[in-house]
Amino acid sequence: MPFFKSTLNILKEPDRDEIFDWRFLETSTPYLPPNKEWDYNREMQIEDVDIWEVLYEASGGLGVYAAWSPYAEFYMVTTGWRPIKQGQRINDRIIETYYGPNAQLQVFDRAKQLGIHLNIQKVWKENEEMWLYNKHTTSEL
Repeated sequence: MPFFKSTLNILKEPDRDEIFDWRFLETSTPYLPPNKEWDYNREMQIEDVDIWEVLYEASGGLGVYAAWSPYAEFYMVTTGWRPIKQGQRINDRIIETYYGPNAQLQVFDRAKQLGIHLNIQKVWKENEEMWLYNKHTTSEL
């Protein structure tokens, strides 16, 4: 079952969850929040994403997230925490982002380096979306 979090949940309030509702578990159909496609007119930034699909999450600030709303080939990998500075109330995560063509291959490779196993799923893409993927992407996974 897919899980979703807001940018606020991931980066500032990891102990809260705006997206989750227990009613989602009362049905046999997975809950998918509404989304729209990103237009790729400019490079996406973390601030552009309202909802992330959680691909992997663990303690210590480790996580892999895919942009859901808007939907794009944009991924955020968090690799731990920066130390708390004096007077600061919360830690900040160490963040890496991957965007555009072959971003999913780069994220898969980075996850392997971090000891994270990501599931691979085949997804249908329309011809006009194929510029984001090349033939090497799926064969190298």
